[in-house]
Amino acid sequence: MTKGTTGMQALLTAQFDTTAALSALTGEYHRLLQHCAAAAFARQMAESGPSAALAEAEVEEARVAALAEACALRIAELEQRLGAVSRDLATLL
Repeated sequence: MTKGTTGMQALLTAQFDTTAALSALTGEYHRLLQHCAAAAFARQMAESGPSAALAEAEVEEARVAALAEACALRIAELEQRLGAVSRDLATLL
């Protein structure tokens, strides 16, 4: 196998792996967004109840929002990596 072919194979593998990871992470992000909406609804419902329930709901809402934000950052990183791999592939073609 030539050096160019080996490099292209490695880039194609990286592109596939990154795309698969991005797909899985996007699904996880969607799940977290649903959880954020549910936590926000639970907090709204708790606003008319005891303060302890409201505090607990606020903590859960903040926790899930932080997880979703971290997930969004990882998605952005993967998208940048995928773009870089695509540019590298284009130079080999």
